Amino acid sequence: MVPRRGVGIDLTPREQPLGLIGVGGAMLAMWVGAAPLVVLPLAFLVSVRVRLRRI
Repeated sequence: MVPRRGVGIDLTPREQPLGLIGVGGAMLAMWVGAAPLVVLPLAFLVSVRVRLRRI
């Protein structure tokens, strides 16, 4: 995703339970043997709220 002129990208951490779920899910998936390139972006999206807005 490339930022464009007139678009704001806000990254805010979610509430603590969802952040813990994201981290716990990533740890479990890596413990099972899943590839980190697949697991870590999904855990990031679970634990962080991404908001796109027009400026």
